[in-house]
Amino acid sequence: RLYSDDGRPLLSSDDVYQRYATNNVKTLHDKNLFHLGEDRMLTTLLLRYFPDMKLSFVPEATCYTIVLHTFSVLLSQGRRWINSTFHNMPELIRVQSMCGICCLSMKAVVVLDLIATLILPASLVYVGYIIFITFWMGEPLGLLMLVVWGIVVGVQVAVFLLRSRWDYCWWFLIFCIFGVPVFYFILPLYGFWHM
Repeated sequence: RLYSDDGRPLLSSDDVYQRYATNNVKTLHDKNLFHLGEDRMLTTLLLRYFPDMKLSFVPEATCYTIVLHTFSVLLSQGRRWINSTFHNMPELIRVQSMCGICCLSMKAVVVLDLIATLILPASLVYVGYIIFITFWMGEPLGLLMLVVWGIVVGVQVAVFLLRSRWDYCWWFLIFCIFGVPVFYFILPLYGFWHM
């Protein structure tokens, strides 16, 4: 069993713990679930076996992070994120207790998240193509495209302004220039190639 610092059990079911702590995995799918995405799979198992309970965010929790210090470590971690996302989402869809109905359900959100993960590189290439034909070919940018990009960027900037974090605007610009190509193109392609 796993216990917290004050002696309380972290997992209240031996069945969930036994499924989670399995080392006898035979398929690539199970290896991605239990070796690369163990934290995601634990959450999925808890949702599956405790449908009458809920998971919640605890903002007072203290977390310690080891910062990724080299690009090769970032690539390896990105592969872990992409692969565990890709393999865990179908398992999460099978959870019967997810709230909502039809297109207004958490299952629909999970499906959209899986699709978004799969099309990240293509979406960045598409944005590059739109920028190219707009600025170099002189084609006008459609109103719908301006509205979508305005919402995507505007929501971020509004959050920064409401929280009075002016420095975040600078870091958001840096992320758009350097982070988006890495996190939307390089890491997903590397993760898919090494799946």
